[in-house]
Amino acid sequence: MSHEGIMVILWQIIMMKHLNYFIVLFSVILFSCSDKYVIKGTSSQTILDGKVAYIKHANNGEFELIDSCKVLHGKFEMTGLVDSIMCVSLFMGEHNCIPIVLEYGDINISFIDSSIKVEGTPLNDKLYSFLASRDSLMLQLAELPSIRNMMIFDGYDMREVSEEIRRSEHELLRAMQSLEKKFVMDNFDNVLGITWFMELCNDASMRNGYPSTTPMIEEIYISAPDDFRSHPTISSFMQKVDDAMFGNMPSEHNPVDENIYKTKLE
Repeated sequence: MSHEGIMVILWQIIMMKHLNYFIVLFSVILFSCSDKYVIKGTSSQTILDGKVAYIKHANNGEFELIDSCKVLHGKFEMTGLVDSIMCVSLFMGEHNCIPIVLEYGDINISFIDSSIKVEGTPLNDKLYSFLASRDSLMLQLAELPSIRNMMIFDGYDMREVSEEIRRSEHELLRAMQSLEKKFVMDNFDNVLGITWFMELCNDASMRNGYPSTTPMIEEIYISAPDDFRSHPTISSFMQKVDDAMFGNMPSEHNPVDENIYKTKLE
């Protein structure tokens, strides 16, 4: 083999080693970026300046700290790696709490007056679209007493007023149930479905004082796929429901976790 031929082979070997190095380096960079969350927050509320923003995860009734940073000049930012997608709570100081999904990508949070906007990643967009629709229904329910008073003031018959308010309330509650049921069933395959299903279960348990469900919860559970029903959180709760039904609950128990779906600032 000629000297030129040997040099060509050596150059190809060197280039192949460099190519492999760049492929490995690019894969590491790509993998690192895909596993990373970036939370960027802005606020027009001067009262939040200087406060610490905390990301916490509810686990067995206790909040575990995930990340934190200080709010400076109306802005804050947190960055970290996502081991698994989870629903977490953002605390501004010690009291104000809003739900977010900690997932890959840029999560943008804005506090404008008394409203909160979270967007930028698929599950957060889904969650806050749902919460906006739910808040609208809740607002309409809250306005019913004022509508009742206005109807009375305008001279409507009391029986007519009562029937109209009952009809409106029934329609709004049915719309709320339909919205929540669809949200859970549309998200059987991700953390949103599991989390909101447990929110419904916790609400029912708080009203009754012991682990319990409702006909809507039972309907969702029966229609859910096996991997949803076998999730540890859900299977554990449903076991508590069975125990309570058959009188096997211990005298002291805490059937519900913290409510992480408070969407308004206190």
